[in-house]
Amino acid sequence: MHELAVTEYVFNLVKKQADAASVSRVEKIHLLMGDQCDYVPEIIEEYLQVIGEGSILEGVKVDAQIKESTVHCLDCQNVFSRHEFKDHCPKCGSLNLKLKRCTDFIVKNIEVS
Repeated sequence: MHELAVTEYVFNLVKKQADAASVSRVEKIHLLMGDQCDYVPEIIEEYLQVIGEGSILEGVKVDAQIKESTVHCLDCQNVFSRHEFKDHCPKCGSLNLKLKRCTDFIVKNIEVS
């Protein structure tokens, strides 16, 4: 349910920019989302279908690119995907690791007609 607030934010942001550019229709919204941001792109798109009804965002699609969190080895400086993480650095075996959680949520661009 927390997708509703972020969807309203996206709707207002995109609509404001589209109106300022005299766009007649927004076809697609491209998002960059961290794998730890806790939003589900499909739910955002569903909410946009409801919120956008009767507006220039009616029928808009969402394309979400997911950015992975990374792990940084503080000993050998190796950076690797969180999904490769077990309990040690795959390069040097160190346990001296730091997780960089990716919680980004960015409206990258929009496609219009």
